[in-house]
Amino acid sequence: MSITGLVVHAHPNKTDSVRLALLSFKGVEVHAATPDGKLIVTLDNPSDAEAADTLYGLKDVDGVLSTALVYTHFEEQETGT
Repeated sequence: MSITGLVVHAHPNKTDSVRLALLSFKGVEVHAATPDGKLIVTLDNPSDAEAADTLYGLKDVDGVLSTALVYTHFEEQETGT
């Protein structure tokens, strides 16, 4: 399990469309957005590889100016035997 927190800075005129685009990514939640285009986002993915893929994909969304990683936590999931 991988949990990642980040700030996404979007062009202020595109904040709403960026927010909608981010929500189309698996495991993404947008918790807040400011009028100047900063969005508080978390990623909840089953693996660190999927989290990295999602994080890299966010930067390609039209209107995203930058992403800043704030927090990341990864735990191996226990497997039943």
